[in-house]
Amino acid sequence: MAYEEVISFDSLYKGLKKSCRNVRWKDSTVGYESNALKNTYRLRQSLLNGKYKLDKYQRFTIYEPKKREIVATRLKDRQFQRSLCDNGFYEQITKSFITDNCACLRGRGVDYTLNRMTEHLRRYYNEHGTDGWVLKCDIYHYFQSIRHDIAKAAIYKRVTDKEIAARACEIVDSFGEIGLGLGSQVSQLVALAVLDDLDHFIKERLRVKHYIRYMDDFILVHEDKAFLQSCRVEIENRLNAIGLRLNEKTTLHPIRQGVKLLQWRFIVTDSGAIIRKMSKKKQGKQRRKLKKLYAKEQSREYEKGTARESLICWLSNADRGNTYYERQKMKNYFVNLEVQNNDKREHLQEACTGGGYG
Repeated sequence: MAYEEVISFDSLYKGLKKSCRNVRWKDSTVGYESNALKNTYRLRQSLLNGKYKLDKYQRFTIYEPKKREIVATRLKDRQFQRSLCDNGFYEQITKSFITDNCACLRGRGVDYTLNRMTEHLRRYYNEHGTDGWVLKCDIYHYFQSIRHDIAKAAIYKRVTDKEIAARACEIVDSFGEIGLGLGSQVSQLVALAVLDDLDHFIKERLRVKHYIRYMDDFILVHEDKAFLQSCRVEIENRLNAIGLRLNEKTTLHPIRQGVKLLQWRFIVTDSGAIIRKMSKKKQGKQRRKLKKLYAKEQSREYEKGTARESLICWLSNADRGNTYYERQKMKNYFVNLEVQNNDKREHLQEACTGGGYG
């Protein structure tokens, strides 16, 4: 049975090692991993004798890229969920997913999504040019609104191993009466599965050729505005049936206005080139962030190099699009910060050594 592999000592131990990646700076992680063999044995025994229970979640708020409530899973439970996903749950629940379901899946992610969007727009241009319409949909408070009966039905429909399905449903119920928590590997996959039927409906029943989804953001491109209007009605009806609804960000607009996805704007030119542009708002936000980080470096609140690391990360993300001039401007902005700081330092030294204090 797949579940026996899930709770084997070797699988649980591997799950722990994977769960510790990139979080070994935490004291709690160091403490738990330093007793990895003992803790893995205890976890396995609790699973075998039926005494395993999820620990209380840690809850906090993040504000990047927007305000989100995060429900963080304890390391012991992440260890088990990693083993659960690696040994049956992932393969079974994702088997029916369409190619353009892009979030949180192996071999997919931001770059995959941006490239798929570019490919869809290129194919659309070859067929219809720049005349057409875009229906961009976004679900209101998606994770917080997912009904548990719908989530568990999605699990049992796709996961054939009853023990694995039951464990996944226990995790779903651990988040309260409604909603799933951001921060759990299982809840991320279940959230993808909840809209899997909608994906197939749009692709196979509505026959929308150019369609892509990243979690609860999805885009339909078609040459007929009236057709997309009818699609919106169909989508809203199916979402309402499972307790979800579209939010005010949902729009229907001409393709000439561009397509926004994952904070990028895709522009289809008259020549057929697909250009990715970054919003000026995002650039302004990064400049303010660099200025703040650099000031904290000078006051020694942050370690030296923190602002430069932020710049490197931003440049790496900006390199995904047509942003040569934007990247050069950001580099120049950072250099000017350093120059201004050096000028201030030299001026202060001159004032102290050149008679500025009489």
